[in-house]
Amino acid sequence: MKRKNTKSRMKWEAVLGVCLFGLLMAACVIGFWALCLIPRLPQWLFILFAVCAALSAAPMLPALWALNKRFQEINSLDNIPAVTMCKEEKIMLLVNIDYIPGKEFEVLGMAKGTVVQSKNFGKDFMAGMKTLVGGEITGYTEMLNEARQIAAKRMVDEAEALGADAVINVRYGSSAVMQGAAEVIAYGTAVRFK
Repeated sequence: MKRKNTKSRMKWEAVLGVCLFGLLMAACVIGFWALCLIPRLPQWLFILFAVCAALSAAPMLPALWALNKRFQEINSLDNIPAVTMCKEEKIMLLVNIDYIPGKEFEVLGMAKGTVVQSKNFGKDFMAGMKTLVGGEITGYTEMLNEARQIAAKRMVDEAEALGADAVINVRYGSSAVMQGAAEVIAYGTAVRFK
Protein backbone atom coordinates (compact mmCIF):
# COMPACT_ATOMS: atom_id res chain seq x y z
CA MET A 1 0.00 0.00 0.00
CA LYS A 2 2.87 2.37 0.79
CA ARG A 3 4.29 1.90 -2.72
CA LYS A 4 0.96 2.94 -4.30
CA ASN A 5 0.73 6.04 -2.08
CA THR A 6 4.31 6.99 -2.96
CA LYS A 7 3.64 6.55 -6.66
CA SER A 8 0.43 8.59 -6.42
CA ARG A 9 2.25 11.38 -4.59
CA MET A 10 5.05 11.41 -7.16
CA LYS A 11 2.55 11.54 -10.03
CA TRP A 12 0.60 14.32 -8.32
CA GLU A 13 3.79 16.36 -7.85
CA ALA A 14 4.74 15.88 -11.51
CA VAL A 15 1.28 16.94 -12.72
CA LEU A 16 1.32 19.94 -10.37
CA GLY A 17 4.71 21.01 -11.76
CA VAL A 18 3.46 20.83 -15.36
CA CYS A 19 0.26 22.68 -14.41
CA LEU A 20 2.22 25.52 -12.78
CA PHE A 21 4.50 25.69 -15.80
CA GLY A 22 1.40 25.70 -18.03
CA LEU A 23 -0.07 28.61 -16.06
CA LEU A 24 3.14 30.56 -16.50
CA MET A 25 3.17 29.87 -20.24
CA ALA A 26 -0.56 30.77 -20.50
CA ALA A 27 0.14 34.09 -18.79
CA CYS A 28 2.86 34.80 -21.37
CA VAL A 29 0.55 33.91 -24.25
CA ILE A 30 -2.25 36.10 -22.86
CA GLY A 31 0.18 38.98 -22.28
CA PHE A 32 1.56 38.87 -25.81
CA TRP A 33 -1.91 38.45 -27.30
CA ALA A 34 -3.13 41.45 -25.30
CA LEU A 35 -0.29 43.46 -26.83
CA CYS A 36 -1.54 42.39 -30.27
CA LEU A 37 -4.89 44.04 -29.51
CA ILE A 38 -3.43 47.54 -29.08
CA PRO A 39 -5.26 49.92 -31.47
CA ARG A 40 -3.29 51.20 -34.51
CA LEU A 41 -0.41 48.77 -33.79
CA PRO A 42 2.04 48.60 -36.72
CA GLN A 43 1.76 45.36 -38.71
CA TRP A 44 5.34 44.30 -38.00
CA LEU A 45 4.80 44.71 -34.24
CA PHE A 46 1.56 42.73 -34.42
CA ILE A 47 3.42 39.89 -36.16
CA LEU A 48 6.22 40.06 -33.60
CA PHE A 49 3.80 39.82 -30.65
CA ALA A 50 1.83 37.02 -32.33
CA VAL A 51 5.03 35.03 -32.91
CA CYS A 52 6.07 35.61 -29.30
CA ALA A 53 2.66 34.35 -28.13
CA ALA A 54 3.05 31.20 -30.25
CA LEU A 55 6.61 30.65 -29.02
CA SER A 56 5.40 31.02 -25.43
CA ALA A 57 2.94 28.16 -25.97
CA ALA A 58 5.48 25.90 -27.71
CA PRO A 59 7.30 24.67 -24.54
CA MET A 60 4.12 22.92 -23.38
CA LEU A 61 4.69 20.07 -25.86
CA PRO A 62 8.11 19.12 -24.42
CA ALA A 63 6.67 19.57 -20.91
CA LEU A 64 3.89 17.09 -21.67
CA TRP A 65 6.43 14.70 -23.20
CA ALA A 66 8.55 14.97 -20.05
CA LEU A 67 5.45 14.32 -17.91
CA ASN A 68 4.75 11.15 -19.90
CA LYS A 69 8.36 9.98 -19.39
CA ARG A 70 8.10 10.72 -15.66
CA PHE A 71 4.92 8.64 -15.44
CA GLN A 72 6.77 5.77 -17.12
CA GLU A 73 9.58 6.09 -14.56
CA ILE A 74 7.11 6.14 -11.69
CA ASN A 75 5.22 3.12 -12.99
CA SER A 76 8.38 1.02 -13.16
CA LEU A 77 9.12 -0.83 -9.93
CA ASP A 78 12.74 0.33 -9.84
CA ASN A 79 11.59 3.91 -9.42
CA ILE A 80 10.56 3.33 -5.81
CA PRO A 81 14.09 3.02 -4.45
CA ALA A 82 13.18 2.75 -0.77
CA VAL A 83 11.38 -0.54 -1.43
CA THR A 84 13.92 -1.83 -3.94
CA MET A 85 16.97 -0.96 -1.88
CA CYS A 86 15.73 -2.83 1.18
CA LYS A 87 15.42 -5.94 -0.96
CA GLU A 88 18.82 -5.41 -2.62
CA GLU A 89 20.72 -4.75 0.59
CA LYS A 90 19.71 -8.15 1.96
CA ILE A 91 21.49 -9.75 -1.00
CA MET A 92 24.51 -7.48 -1.46
CA LEU A 93 26.70 -6.44 1.46
CA LEU A 94 27.67 -2.77 1.23
CA VAL A 95 30.36 -1.37 3.53
CA ASN A 96 32.35 1.85 3.51
CA ILE A 97 35.55 0.28 4.85
CA ASP A 98 38.15 -1.46 2.70
CA TYR A 99 37.80 -4.87 4.33
CA ILE A 100 35.14 -7.17 5.76
CA PRO A 101 36.07 -8.54 9.18
CA GLY A 102 36.57 -12.32 9.08
CA LYS A 103 36.16 -12.59 5.30
CA GLU A 104 38.66 -13.25 2.57
CA PHE A 105 37.77 -12.04 -0.88
CA GLU A 106 39.03 -11.44 -4.37
CA VAL A 107 38.66 -8.05 -6.00
CA LEU A 108 36.52 -8.01 -9.15
CA GLY A 109 36.73 -4.35 -10.03
CA MET A 110 34.97 -1.07 -9.53
CA ALA A 111 31.19 -0.90 -9.37
CA LYS A 112 29.42 2.41 -9.84
CA GLY A 113 25.98 3.85 -10.26
CA THR A 114 25.00 7.35 -11.20
CA VAL A 115 21.84 9.40 -11.61
CA VAL A 116 20.99 13.01 -12.40
CA GLN A 117 17.87 13.92 -10.47
CA SER A 118 15.71 17.03 -10.44
CA LYS A 119 12.55 18.25 -8.82
CA ASN A 120 9.55 19.67 -10.61
CA PHE A 121 8.84 23.33 -11.30
CA GLY A 122 6.60 23.67 -8.25
CA LYS A 123 9.23 22.28 -5.86
CA ASP A 124 11.91 24.50 -7.40
CA PHE A 125 9.68 27.54 -6.99
CA MET A 126 8.94 26.70 -3.36
CA ALA A 127 12.64 26.10 -2.71
CA GLY A 128 13.34 29.57 -4.06
CA MET A 129 10.75 31.03 -1.70
CA LYS A 130 12.26 29.09 1.22
CA THR A 131 15.64 30.76 0.62
CA LEU A 132 14.02 34.07 1.61
CA VAL A 133 13.49 32.90 5.20
CA GLY A 134 16.11 30.14 5.55
CA GLY A 135 15.88 26.63 6.92
CA GLU A 136 15.92 23.16 5.41
CA ILE A 137 14.64 22.80 1.88
CA THR A 138 12.91 19.45 2.28
CA GLY A 139 12.13 19.12 -1.44
CA TYR A 140 15.85 19.03 -2.24
CA THR A 141 16.58 16.76 0.73
CA GLU A 142 14.05 14.26 -0.63
CA MET A 143 15.50 14.64 -4.12
CA LEU A 144 19.04 13.85 -2.94
CA ASN A 145 17.91 10.93 -0.77
CA GLU A 146 16.06 9.43 -3.73
CA ALA A 147 19.03 10.04 -6.01
CA ARG A 148 21.44 8.34 -3.55
CA GLN A 149 19.17 5.31 -3.37
CA ILE A 150 18.88 5.04 -7.13
CA ALA A 151 22.65 5.43 -7.58
CA ALA A 152 23.32 2.77 -4.92
CA LYS A 153 20.90 0.37 -6.58
CA ARG A 154 22.60 0.86 -9.93
CA MET A 155 25.97 0.24 -8.27
CA VAL A 156 24.60 -2.99 -6.75
CA ASP A 157 23.24 -4.04 -10.16
CA GLU A 158 26.67 -3.49 -11.73
CA ALA A 159 28.37 -5.42 -8.90
CA GLU A 160 25.91 -8.31 -9.35
CA ALA A 161 26.73 -8.37 -13.07
CA LEU A 162 30.39 -8.84 -12.08
CA GLY A 163 29.39 -11.74 -9.79
CA ALA A 164 30.16 -9.89 -6.57
CA ASP A 165 29.03 -10.85 -3.08
CA ALA A 166 29.79 -7.43 -1.60
CA VAL A 167 30.90 -3.91 -2.40
CA ILE A 168 33.55 -2.48 -0.12
CA ASN A 169 34.84 1.05 0.31
CA VAL A 170 31.49 2.49 -0.84
CA ARG A 171 31.56 6.23 -1.44
CA TYR A 172 29.07 8.81 -2.66
CA GLY A 173 29.72 11.95 -4.65
CA SER A 174 27.43 14.77 -5.67
CA SER A 175 27.62 17.72 -7.99
CA ALA A 176 25.22 20.28 -9.38
CA VAL A 177 24.62 19.74 -13.08
CA MET A 178 22.24 22.67 -13.46
CA GLN A 179 20.06 24.73 -11.17
CA GLY A 180 17.62 22.39 -9.44
CA ALA A 181 19.33 19.18 -10.66
CA ALA A 182 22.09 17.19 -9.02
CA GLU A 183 24.21 14.26 -10.09
CA VAL A 184 24.81 11.62 -7.45
CA ILE A 185 27.32 8.83 -7.95
CA ALA A 186 27.83 5.77 -5.75
CA TYR A 187 30.98 3.74 -6.26
CA GLY A 188 33.00 1.06 -4.55
CA THR A 189 35.06 -2.07 -5.08
CA ALA A 190 33.13 -5.21 -6.04
CA VAL A 191 34.46 -8.33 -4.29
CA ARG A 192 33.65 -12.03 -4.26
CA PHE A 193 34.12 -14.11 -1.12
CA LYS A 194 36.62 -16.99 -1.24
